[in-house]
Amino acid sequence: MTLSGVPSSVIVYIVVSILPSLAAFGLLAIIARLRATNLWLVPGWLAAAAIAPTLAAFFGVRLIISAFADMATKGGGVGSVSAGMWEAMQPSLFAGYVACALAVITAILAVRAVINAEAPTSSSTGPAITAIALLIVAMLLVAFGAHLFDHLKTVIIDVIDPNGPKMAGVASTSQNIANLLTESAFVSVASVTFLVGCVIVFAVMDPQSPPSSGVGMFLTFASVLAVIGLVINLISVMSWCSRLQETAVTGHIVR
Repeated sequence: MTLSGVPSSVIVYIVVSILPSLAAFGLLAIIARLRATNLWLVPGWLAAAAIAPTLAAFFGVRLIISAFADMATKGGGVGSVSAGMWEAMQPSLFAGYVACALAVITAILAVRAVINAEAPTSSSTGPAITAIALLIVAMLLVAFGAHLFDHLKTVIIDVIDPNGPKMAGVASTSQNIANLLTESAFVSVASVTFLVGCVIVFAVMDPQSPPSSGVGMFLTFASVLAVIGLVINLISVMSWCSRLQETAVTGHIVR
């Protein structure tokens, strides 16, 4: 992971993708020092970690659109498209590393909190339902956004690959890519908004009683699952970056 060869405009997108995630995570870490248990903050920490790659996907869409706009005026072939997509993947690459690190920290904190958890002194059904529901929706949104962005990249590669699947036509293919760009950007914005809302909810929500052992185990399992998902996503992003870089250099599609 290096910034060598990355344009300054892309570096700005990388920083803007990462900072909100770090800020949200740090805010919840400060709040945690005032709480009797950290378990109720686990969904908020996971949401904060997911902000970075989700926001990076939005900036990736913008960079892909910019690459196509440059090609419309300056021209270019397979190498140019691949180089533009490689740049578009850099925010996702750096954000992926940050998200994985924050998720690992969250999982460690969750395990420690479960081990040191005290028995609940009162019912916490309401907060438990809120935490579980928001966590599940957040994970589904992030997974769907990542899948949509990955599908967008695959479609673009299929279009520029001379040996790729046969396309229906220039007009319909262009419209399909435009729709995917719009959908991916919209899902990313909606997901980031939801994740920020989750951070705010868990920062404000302060149940007086710790969660039950079952809820605590669920939140811990969710944090471990999030680590696995984010690591898989990072590996996919690294693979894309490697293949796009090779394609940009050689001019031949690498799948």
